[in-house]
Amino acid sequence: MSGTLLIAPAWLGLSGLWTLDAKGKRKPVDAEDIGLSEQLADRLEAWMDAFDAIYEEDNEARSRFPDAVEQLAWEAEGIALTEAIRAELGASWTVTTDLNGWRETTQP
Repeated sequence: MSGTLLIAPAWLGLSGLWTLDAKGKRKPVDAEDIGLSEQLADRLEAWMDAFDAIYEEDNEARSRFPDAVEQLAWEAEGIALTEAIRAELGASWTVTTDLNGWRETTQP
């Protein structure tokens, strides 16, 4: 298997993994769909759980990390995950990340 993978968080129930077609259209996928190890899938799930924990259902625009330190730690783990996924999938995959796109959906 090969392709283009985007790591970008999305609220509630999504893995944060997206394959991109030739036109750049996103399709959500799970870690198992692309053959990630159980250990890496568990790490990705914990990262996404931390993201889901900041979700404000009643007012999505208020969804924020409690402080800059927590946000920076979450972003650092996202970058580390990207590198680990890139290494595990190998050269046949292009792996990119967007850790800021969610903020566009939470602008007041």
